[in-house]
Amino acid sequence: METKNCQNCKKDFVIEPDDFNFYKKINVPPPTWCPGCRFQRRLAFLNWITLYKRACANCNESIISNLRDGTPYRVFCPKCWFGDTWDGTEYGMDYDPNRNFFEQLAELKDKSTFMAIENLYSTLVNSPYVNATAYQKDCFMVFNADYGERTAYCMVYAHVADSLDGYRFKEVELCYECVGMYKSYHCIYSEELDSCTDTHFSRSCSGCVDCVGCINLRNKSNCIFNQQYSKEEYKKKVAEMRLDTREGIESMLQQSREFFMTQPRRATAGNGLNVNTTGDFIYESKNTKDSYMVSSVEDSRFVQMLTMGPTKNCYDYTNWGYGAENLYECLTVGESAYNDHFSAQCWPNALNLEYCFYANQSKDCFGCYNLKRKQYCILNKQYTKEEYLVLREKIIADMKTNPYTDEKGRVWSYGEFFPFMFSPFAYNETMADYYFPLSKNEIIEGGMQWHDIPDSEHTTTMTADQVPETVADIDDAIQKEIIECAECKKGFRITTLEIQLHRKIGVPFPVKCWKCRFKRRFNTVNPPQLYDRFCMKCEKEIKTSYVPERSEIVYCETCYQQEAN
Repeated sequence: METKNCQNCKKDFVIEPDDFNFYKKINVPPPTWCPGCRFQRRLAFLNWITLYKRACANCNESIISNLRDGTPYRVFCPKCWFGDTWDGTEYGMDYDPNRNFFEQLAELKDKSTFMAIENLYSTLVNSPYVNATAYQKDCFMVFNADYGERTAYCMVYAHVADSLDGYRFKEVELCYECVGMYKSYHCIYSEELDSCTDTHFSRSCSGCVDCVGCINLRNKSNCIFNQQYSKEEYKKKVAEMRLDTREGIESMLQQSREFFMTQPRRATAGNGLNVNTTGDFIYESKNTKDSYMVSSVEDSRFVQMLTMGPTKNCYDYTNWGYGAENLYECLTVGESAYNDHFSAQCWPNALNLEYCFYANQSKDCFGCYNLKRKQYCILNKQYTKEEYLVLREKIIADMKTNPYTDEKGRVWSYGEFFPFMFSPFAYNETMADYYFPLSKNEIIEGGMQWHDIPDSEHTTTMTADQVPETVADIDDAIQKEIIECAECKKGFRITTLEIQLHRKIGVPFPVKCWKCRFKRRFNTVNPPQLYDRFCMKCEKEIKTSYVPERSEIVYCETCYQQEAN
């Protein structure tokens, strides 16, 4: 065990014996940044939802992109980027041992061709307005998603259909304004449900049918605020709530929040199929520690947002999974990825990559940007296997003796992820700004990029209070309106898919824009940090994602399971 001081935040962190064993196994040096700063650093390269209109630099078609005009990057639409007219070796550079490697990598980055949005293009059907997705059909504005059909404004999901405004879904259908849903059907305004049907305004329930405003129930039906009713009584009381109206929904949201504060919460979220795990929102995983929002992960630590299993033997890996193994300090490297280090946005079948960014279907490459279907490349230049292995070892040695030092004095040797300033995005355009929010001054002082994101220019034609109260009162002509968001006052539109899904699910139309709706859902989820507290029943010491100052009733796992019905 060794205590180190983080280069970035200057706080101490501990490297355990098992950690050293992992680093030795994959032949990388131990980290010099703490786990939280390493996670933040990767997120600064992840832009899911800040999108812009621009033109493809090849075919000149109008496209959406997470790279704005004004950056130095050439951007292709998905069709042109994945086309066969180029492969990235056109930008190949000779390695100069007299220059710092990271400086040469930055030069390659600025002259290579970026994809407009980060999708597995060949798997998308009628889904042009999505990002960080694969296997989508008839979807609109979904992000970090696999296997979706007729979904809109959802983020972080796998195997979802006919759903709107969701965050963290898996095997879900006909759900609206929900968070943390698993194998559930036709639920609205609910959180952390498992195998539930027609369960609304509820939280942490499993196997429930026809319940409203409930929490911690197991295999119940016809319950309201955890009170049992007959089927006939239940239907009568639910009808009186008028949940087909916004007024009825707002009333029930307030009542359910107040009721939930009187009931216990689990110290951390997950399910009972985990073995030897620590962290939050962990499902069907084994020997996985200090992780967040993962499913089907084994023998890993410090991993986050792995929605598609399996994932094995990974450290400091964020986003995706799906057959990933032996990854370290990687971001969105997935779908049968193996033995990749310090890389981002490399898929599918990414093998033995280091310091690569958008290396598509490539293997055995080092320091490459926007490269396709290649092997034995360094700085996008092709080598023989023998030449590649010799030059790779020389570069690693040079990186150790001549590391890059940024303006804040942070040292970037072999073994560190990309420097902040290498991100093609401004910090406030990325998911880092959601999980680690900073002010403009803090971002600039931290040696990161800031961009003044312009407001969309729309003249609104309808105020929020003019939107009809029920979905039955909505006419298709509302698609022509630009509605003023009730919260941020920016304009937004209703699409045909939304109209269809609102009618199918039976809920009134929103009066807030999609970003304000996402922020509400995002803020219901505890951040990826654990705190020391005591169980509020047995007083046992626990680790929990609930800050000690918060007023929720928090129980250890044993006490919580005894309390849950």
